[in-house]
Amino acid sequence: MSAARWERPAAVDALEIHEVLARYAHCIDNRDWEQLSRIFTADVKFGGPGHYTRSRDDIPGRIEQVSPYHPHYTTDTVIHSLPVDSEGRKRARSWSKYFIVRHDRTLASGDYLDEWVRTEAGWRILQRRVSRGQRWENDPGGASQRDLGMGDFLAPAS
Repeated sequence: MSAARWERPAAVDALEIHEVLARYAHCIDNRDWEQLSRIFTADVKFGGPGHYTRSRDDIPGRIEQVSPYHPHYTTDTVIHSLPVDSEGRKRARSWSKYFIVRHDRTLASGDYLDEWVRTEAGWRILQRRVSRGQRWENDPGGASQRDLGMGDFLAPAS
C-alpha cells in the first residue's frame, strides 16, 4: 500500500478543525453532552479496533464507564486534506497526541486519528480511532502498545 501525499488544508479549515478538537476536550471533560453535535456526525464511528460505537448518542455512556476519569489535553495535531466524498463534501484526516493528568499526578498519553467531513454546520468528526499509546504493565489502566503511526495518518482515503 502506497502512502497518500500530504496535502495541507486551507488555513481556515485547519483553524476550524483545531477549534473542534479543543471543543471536544471541554465537552467530554465537563460532560456537556449537548455539544456533541458540534463535534461529531450523528453516525460517528468512535473508539478502537473491536470497540467502536456507531452513533454520537452512544458516546456519553461510553465515557461515563471510564473510572476514575481524568481530564485530558489534545496536542501536536497534524492535518491533511483528503479527496472530496461522493456527496462533494470536503474531507480531512488529523492525527493528534493526547495526555491525561491523573489524580496521583502521573501522566499517560495516547493518540487520536480522526476522519473529518465538512458539513453545512462546519467540520465534524466522522470517525475517531483512539489509541492508549505506550503504557507499562503497572499502568492503572493496564499495559498497551502504541498502534498508530505516520503510515495510518497518510494511508489512502477509503
